[in-house]
Amino acid sequence: MQNELDVLRAENVLLKELAALSEQRYEEVKRLKKENEELKKQIEQLTKQLFQQRPDSWFMHTLQRQQALKNAKLPLSTPFSFAEKEK
Repeated sequence: MQNELDVLRAENVLLKELAALSEQRYEEVKRLKKENEELKKQIEQLTKQLFQQRPDSWFMHTLQRQQALKNAKLPLSTPFSFAEKEK
């Protein structure tokens, strides 16, 4: 009976340690998500500043097209085919 009690106490200690680690990881994930959102906002602000500074450059046109495609969420497949039709 004493052995079972010792095993249960050891499991309890282990579970408490795992719970503490899980809580730490959860807090770290929350912090990283917040940091990620802040970095995304900074990138958007910097992109806007670049567009205002040199709106006619090749780089800015390319970046604008990439942003438009990213935001449009267009399907990758098209109804058009360039393959030759069977005769």
